[in-house]
Amino acid sequence: MKETPAKKDNSFLYIISTITFIFLGIILSSVINQSKSKDVRARASAISGVAATGVISEIKSDTNVVIVNNLAFASSPQSSMGSWIVTPPTTFKLDSISVGNAVSILIEPSSLAIEKHTFTAKEIKKK
Repeated sequence: MKETPAKKDNSFLYIISTITFIFLGIILSSVINQSKSKDVRARASAISGVAATGVISEIKSDTNVVIVNNLAFASSPQSSMGSWIVTPPTTFKLDSISVGNAVSILIEPSSLAIEKHTFTAKEIKKK
């Protein structure tokens, strides 16, 4: 009769590989969470728009745009982003505002052009 060789105990190998996979899972989920977009346009696309405030400095009826100074996101009103060219919604009447009015604006996230300082507003309201 043949003698069968004794089987090795592999329980230590299983424990080490299980712990390794758990650590790899934790590291991978951490990397994925850190690489999520922090872009304001990406976050705003989940809601109806980005809320901002500003002061009307010029109204250009011929081109149907409004120049807004001291534009700031509603979430951080102390940090002004300067002057922006705003295209109001088609239903908006330019004569309902005047130079010097403080306004709240709902920005269309897909139209936000940071390099050009322009965007299209979904809504403009006097404060």
